[in-house]
Amino acid sequence: MTLKVKTTRFGELEIEEEKVICMPDGMIGFKEQRYIILTPEKEGPFCWFQAVDNPEVAFVVVDPTVFIADYEVKLTREEYDRLKLEQGHEVIFLTVATMNADPKKITINLQGPVVLNPERMLAKQIVLEDREVSTKHLLFPSEKGASQQPPKVAKEKRKAMRKVASVYEAPNCTQASV
Repeated sequence: MTLKVKTTRFGELEIEEEKVICMPDGMIGFKEQRYIILTPEKEGPFCWFQAVDNPEVAFVVVDPTVFIADYEVKLTREEYDRLKLEQGHEVIFLTVATMNADPKKITINLQGPVVLNPERMLAKQIVLEDREVSTKHLLFPSEKGASQQPPKVAKEKRKAMRKVASVYEAPNCTQASV
């Protein structure tokens, strides 16, 4: 079955109902509890995390593990239970990106990732207590020692994201080059 989702950025979209993510606690500061991931036709790291029931609520998100090889999220037993995760289940991490006209100034919030159980389409935004991670981590650091994933690993992570995302066509969007 399909569901019509109104968005302020892409108009009305038809989405497969099984692609709707349930977020009982919503995003921090927002009451919406159902979201979809919209990924551009041309593969890239950025997606939209669009509220199903409010066309105006959408976040640009990225899987931080594509860019940060050693990014870890340690879930509590309660978080495992809330997400209905079992040991060894696949998990997708999303971080909210703050966009900038200068790609070198794009940041991601590593301290408040969204953790998604793709089997159950259940997600929760968590707040990490680790003081080492930032809410404004530069996505494209200029230093040479940046630890990005090898292209093959990044491609596998994008493939996992595609399973839960809906593709949108954005003919009027300009792509930034980095």
